[in-house]
Amino acid sequence: MRSRTFNRLVWAYVGLAYLFIFAPLLTTVAFSFNQDRFASLPWRGFTLKWYQQLFASAALMDALWNSVLVGLAVGLTAAALGFLGAYGLHKLTGGRGSGLLSLVLLSPLAVPWLLLGLGLLIFLNSLGVPRSLVNVWIGHSVFAIPLAVMVIQSRLQTLPPRLEEAALDLGASRFAALRHVVLPLSLPGVAAAFLLSFTLSFDEFIMAWFLTSFDVTLPVQIWTMVRSGINPTINAIGALVFVFSITLTVAAQRLITARRDAV
Repeated sequence: MRSRTFNRLVWAYVGLAYLFIFAPLLTTVAFSFNQDRFASLPWRGFTLKWYQQLFASAALMDALWNSVLVGLAVGLTAAALGFLGAYGLHKLTGGRGSGLLSLVLLSPLAVPWLLLGLGLLIFLNSLGVPRSLVNVWIGHSVFAIPLAVMVIQSRLQTLPPRLEEAALDLGASRFAALRHVVLPLSLPGVAAAFLLSFTLSFDEFIMAWFLTSFDVTLPVQIWTMVRSGINPTINAIGALVFVFSITLTVAAQRLITARRDAV
């Protein structure tokens, strides 16, 4: 009886916590279909006109495309460099300097994005590099690569070392063993790192605001719209971004949790 009561209390607590987290997001989704211009009760009727205005807006579509392009570039960069970094750390595990190297690689995750964005802005301006989407790609890669290293390294730790050793014993070079044995077995982790990096880049605002000029990403465009007043189209944008981001995050989590089944 005590165990059952405790389990119920735990599930009730978890349910309330999720409700507290997702209630504002679900409210945004609900009001994106409200016919009234203002997000208030009573409900005025169901409509899709805010989504129609969203897709008819050239500024929003350009910003969405910019976010997708930057997210893809960041995801590919983080997956590629993250795999190489994770493989190097995996081989150095237990060796001299491996702990210090891990600390250096993961240190960007401990720095607030506001400071990273400001620091990159000052650094790139000192080099004469104008603000652009390329700068956003560089900035997002700074924090995406360490995240990818963590995800892929957790996958590499589940691989039996005898598989790579067998390939080397059969005459394969180190690069061939990496390409034909380690990389295919690491693909779930690499894919998860790509999805998480893409999602973080797609949703990130602070660094994108510092590093862009006229070609802005979707979060920056949304912030610009919010400054000019209440616009119900923002609810439609928020609903689509929420569904898109949560889908990619769940897919990445499934890849991470199922990593042991591939071997």
